[in-house]
Amino acid sequence: MFITEKLNIISEIVETQKISEQLQYLLEQHYVNLEATLLRAKVLREFSTAKVQYIVQSPIQNKQLNIAFLFAPFILANLNKTVIYQSKATSSVLNILNHYYQVEQKQNLKVDEVLSALNIFLDLSQTDLSDIDFLYFSLIKALCRADVSQIFLITDLNINLDRLHDLAQFFKVRIHIIETNSQDKMIDISQLNMRKLVFKNKDDEYVALCEQFSQLNAKLLWCDHSYSQEQAIHLVEDMFYTEHIYEKLSVYAEYMQTRLQHNKALTHAAFLP
Repeated sequence: MFITEKLNIISEIVETQKISEQLQYLLEQHYVNLEATLLRAKVLREFSTAKVQYIVQSPIQNKQLNIAFLFAPFILANLNKTVIYQSKATSSVLNILNHYYQVEQKQNLKVDEVLSALNIFLDLSQTDLSDIDFLYFSLIKALCRADVSQIFLITDLNINLDRLHDLAQFFKVRIHIIETNSQDKMIDISQLNMRKLVFKNKDDEYVALCEQFSQLNAKLLWCDHSYSQEQAIHLVEDMFYTEHIYEKLSVYAEYMQTRLQHNKALTHAAFLP
């Protein structure tokens, strides 16, 4: 796929599954010269002062407990991290975020503008790519950014850890795998009570759910050994009670909705006689 042999490691990350022809075609449309973009990012990464955390999560389906990681970017942002979160815009994701802004509306926004304003960007794709190709595509997007210092792959796919280690060394970026289990279940996501989840007052059901969400998200914090497991869980759990996650989410949603409405108004004005 690439002339530079080391770059071909990318297509060997998922065990026994390489990048499909469909994705290769998509990448050709998306990048003028993907190989040059990847190599340029690799060189510039060493000189980048920005340290972006890039989270890639495999598609989230209904009743899957791994919906907890949808809150990860807001948790990291509360720790003064700059975060890009990428996943598919599944019905589970939309059920939560559409309460705050119109996620499905086409977003003609520049990622760096949003990051500059809020330190968070949710890249929610409406795509028919397979789960494997989606992971590859998202990983490539992350590697194409020179400011990305750390990548989290949240997935139940079978990852080749040796090849992933080689890839991380070549690109001079830290890559962490957070394994999920699609069989870990919770209540129907459409029935999730966000006020109980992200506000202080919780009944027993939401105390338990908050504990589960905190344990999962804490994995991102102890990946870089900044916190012990116990410290990380306590820190995340505290955010679910002090409304810090809600505050970040609501500010992000307000910004996005304002920008979406502004873009819609400009588009409408352009068609006026």
